[in-house]
Amino acid sequence: MTTQTGFVLTEELVEQFYREGYFYAPGFLAPETVEAINRENEAFAYAPSDGKWRSKAIIRIEEERGDYPHTTAFLTDPAIVSVFERILCNPVKLWMGMYAVVAPGGNGLEWHQDNQYTHILGHMLNGFIALDFIDQSNAGLWLAPGSHLLGRQPNLNEGEGHKRAAEPENGAPCLPMAPGDAVFFHRETLHHSKKNNTDKPRRAYAFQVASANCRYAKTGMLLEDRVLLSGYRSSR
Repeated sequence: MTTQTGFVLTEELVEQFYREGYFYAPGFLAPETVEAINRENEAFAYAPSDGKWRSKAIIRIEEERGDYPHTTAFLTDPAIVSVFERILCNPVKLWMGMYAVVAPGGNGLEWHQDNQYTHILGHMLNGFIALDFIDQSNAGLWLAPGSHLLGRQPNLNEGEGHKRAAEPENGAPCLPMAPGDAVFFHRETLHHSKKNNTDKPRRAYAFQVASANCRYAKTGMLLEDRVLLSGYRSSR
């Protein structure tokens, strides 16, 4: 199966990632890959829910590839991994992948940075891939350009659960995204999504990839518990 289409990563896009904290990658996944990922996650997407944002995570690829062969195949595809490596200028590890769903009438997540959760030192990227047509009618993504330069923000929510940052002044909705379109952003870029005002679930694939030299802030340890994606497929 062809995973990617004709997307080409340029040095200008890499520079934008570090300068603005994000860039768009239209047509990042081929239509047949989008369809395959949706098929193997269909039960999760349409399961009864309380209307809240929810996700099905993949962290340990070897344990998940039997149930989610197409999802794990795209995450380990050498052509896709090479894009991550060019952006981060280093071999990369998968922090996690998430099949993310906002139910009909449900709300997305408040403004936050993913580094507000587990605090990691070093450069990491997030990918958000549309698996449906996504715009502001169905919980489209919002980003705050340049917010990654502010550093890790305090969590305004008490206790466990979802984190929340102060709403940025320059938050803006992402462009409408067709299935397979992606936006890449820094782990410390502020982002959120609003309400799904349609009668269908909003499906997307979100993932986080870390430079192999990233370390846990609390311990100073390397991310030894995460899978190195470089050469993963060829070694199995």
